[in-house]
Amino acid sequence: MQDPAIPTVAEATQNKVDALNGKAWELMVVDSNQALSLSEEAVRLAGSVGYQKGEADGLRTLGFCHIRHSDHDKATACLEKAFPIYETLKDLKGQADIWQYRGIISRCRGNYGDSLDYLYKALTIREKLAGQEGIPLNLYDLGITYKYLGNFSKAMDYLLQSLSDARRKKAVLTESYVLNNIGLIYFESCDYYNALAYYQQSLRLRKQSGDQWGEAGCLDNIGTAYYKLGDHAKALSFCEQSLAISESAGDKKGQANALFHIGSINFGLKNYESAFQYWLKSQQVRVEIQDRKGQAEILYFFSQLYSDQRYTGADFEKALLYLDEGLRIGEEIKAKDTLSKIHKGYYQVLKQAGRYQEALLHYEKHTALEKEVHSEAMSKKVLDLEISHRIEQAMKETEVFKLRNTELARLNEEIQEQKERTELQRDVLRKALTDLKATQSQLVQSEKMASLGELTAGIAHEIQNPLNFVNNFSEVSIELCSEIGQELDASQLADARASLADLVQNLYKIQQHGRRAESIVKGMLQHSRSSTGQKEPTDLNALANEYMRLAYHGLRAKDQSFNTALATDFDEQLHKVNVVPQELGRVLLNLFNNAFYAVLQKQKQGLAGYKPEVRLSTRQLPDQVEVRVRDNGTGIPENVRAKIFQPFFTTKPSGQGTGLGLSLSYDIITKGHGGELRVESREGEYTEFIIQLPVPVGSPVKPTSS
Repeated sequence: MQDPAIPTVAEATQNKVDALNGKAWELMVVDSNQALSLSEEAVRLAGSVGYQKGEADGLRTLGFCHIRHSDHDKATACLEKAFPIYETLKDLKGQADIWQYRGIISRCRGNYGDSLDYLYKALTIREKLAGQEGIPLNLYDLGITYKYLGNFSKAMDYLLQSLSDARRKKAVLTESYVLNNIGLIYFESCDYYNALAYYQQSLRLRKQSGDQWGEAGCLDNIGTAYYKLGDHAKALSFCEQSLAISESAGDKKGQANALFHIGSINFGLKNYESAFQYWLKSQQVRVEIQDRKGQAEILYFFSQLYSDQRYTGADFEKALLYLDEGLRIGEEIKAKDTLSKIHKGYYQVLKQAGRYQEALLHYEKHTALEKEVHSEAMSKKVLDLEISHRIEQAMKETEVFKLRNTELARLNEEIQEQKERTELQRDVLRKALTDLKATQSQLVQSEKMASLGELTAGIAHEIQNPLNFVNNFSEVSIELCSEIGQELDASQLADARASLADLVQNLYKIQQHGRRAESIVKGMLQHSRSSTGQKEPTDLNALANEYMRLAYHGLRAKDQSFNTALATDFDEQLHKVNVVPQELGRVLLNLFNNAFYAVLQKQKQGLAGYKPEVRLSTRQLPDQVEVRVRDNGTGIPENVRAKIFQPFFTTKPSGQGTGLGLSLSYDIITKGHGGELRVESREGEYTEFIIQLPVPVGSPVKPTSS
């Protein structure tokens, strides 16, 4: 029988897992490499005995270690595996840690909105837990994300809260993080002496804690401050120390930063080739760790290098290409400070190239963004912080807390005022949005009415033909009736019977053309009434052919001089398709109108031998039917092609198009019918619109014409 005082194998394994996890948690900041090894062993052992808590704790620490090594995919995989275990165990602290680490990963990848979302989730959980020691670090991470977004005011709010909590709870590492980042805000406000002071305070605490990664970061920051103060020798020394520590500790983000700053110092010393090489190495690391904000920053500096006439490889076009890529990244991550810098780069390069009008546009964008990032309110807060921190050095601890609380109260008051202003702006924007939606609705209706007018003109022409036949045969029939009466009076029965046969034939013709007129009127009524959205099996050959002729005659009604060849190529085995006929008719009408407009514009160019033609074809595919509308008109330029389905985009002269026709057509085909609408074109030669609609299995086939 097992002695209860002696632990079982499973219990012994669990105890070992707890010990490994405890040691890894203790070392994960100061020695991430060893912590990673301990966590991997803990996860392996916990899995072997089904110890869920131990496995989750190991995965959590392992995830953090992967973050330190900038291996965000592995980190995410560990955290995603740990989270459901914490949910099962109802371990709120573990869940909060996972959310916070996910927030850090998102920030490193430039997804700042996701970062804030994760970090606020973590903070909400921590605030519900009594004595939660993770709050200061959580507040710190929120501050850093806001700093990356260029919102220094919000960043400082959270950093001050974090600093206060960290000192009260004697969280030395967190305090060092906050001091370092307050130094960064002073640095970005061009107050390099105060930045140095905060960096040095942080460095002292980092060394005291044995945090090599943090120590490397502080050394790098001190080097950049000395560079700004013009002491290049000290700047290189501190940045090179940072690079050496980052490489030995496996800190890729630290390596990227140090390499970048060493390159910048060399650029300042006019060592251009060295600058290029260091920046290139930094960019390679930043791509590897998915630091998109950092990538955009280096692209800006590459543009500076290639636009510097003192550099032997100077090339304005290359400089602009680097800025184009930087702008794309900046817009994707929505980083105002990065975008401000990129637009400033455009201004500098374009001005040197003599492209002054373009340069001015980018300068205006730069200044607008710069005002948002460095508002007057932020300048005041930085000044207040400078005064308060100087006073802190000479006051007793109790007075320091009092001053800090006063500062936080004032900041809270400003936040409330900002909240009220934001709510007022929100109401104004909400009204503007309502007005915009109403205007858009009117424009959509106008587009539909315009298409109805064009259709009506075509119908008027079409209906005239059967009406002419009806009138002509009616007149002839009246004359026949008179002749029959005369023949009966004269007992000429054979002649009367022949006249009756002609009369019957005439009445048949009247009936035939009357029904034709009736079908045209019915089609017009279907198009003019609001769509019920009811789909019905439809013969696309007949529908498309009808609308091509109606569109053509509608244009002819406006311009009698217009003529074009109409060619059709119908697949007689085409399946019927479930569509809303009047909606699909609007699409076809729009495509035909565009085709006729294109050939008309080309015809006006007076090209020798040009014969306008619009071609309509259908084709049965394995599980789709296809309709193609092709013209040999002006074609669509390549730089315009990607925009033609956007609402309100038009290439027609002002007053000739709303820019809604193709947008509505695209929505009808893709959203309303689950199909595809695309365009192929070659400028000056042709344009072809292709509609593809799904056909359910077993759909009926249109009978072959006899």
